[in-house]
Amino acid sequence: MKKTKLFNKKAIIVIPIVLALILGSAGTIGLLGGFNPAENNPQPSELSEEEIAKLIAEQFEELKSSIDDEAVLSIIDIHENLDDYIDTTQTLETQFFEFEDGYSIGIEYFFDGGDSLLFDIPADFSNIELPETVREFDWIKVTGKIGTTEEADNDHTHTAPIIYVTSIEKIDK
Repeated sequence: MKKTKLFNKKAIIVIPIVLALILGSAGTIGLLGGFNPAENNPQPSELSEEEIAKLIAEQFEELKSSIDDEAVLSIIDIHENLDDYIDTTQTLETQFFEFEDGYSIGIEYFFDGGDSLLFDIPADFSNIELPETVREFDWIKVTGKIGTTEEADNDHTHTAPIIYVTSIEKIDK
């Protein structure tokens, strides 16, 4: 049996990544927002935090509407509505990811343009033995209880979901 690690503190969590990408584009949008082609004189406009938050929410909703994978949408929903999932048992068909300091379950989703994002949840396998046959990127069916953990980013921490896995099965997909 594989030696298990607690969970991945550095797991790529979709919501902070997407928000960072959108924030980066919001700055560009804000700078170009005051451009008047008739004057041919670009004028930067300042966006309030409220306007930036609204823009991020709109762009994130647009991103979600382009996703057609139910498992990815489930993972996003767990991140967005974490309070509704705490202490519930969930079964997900996802990929297995192994990192330097732990594991996660999720899906590397490829968009039409070829770009991809990893939508995942840190996974704690300490209550079961991880089968030797499970390798990184393998498709698995996991059942576990959703809890919370603190994820550390560069300058802050945030609460994120974690799944305490109670069963795992390798599947073909």
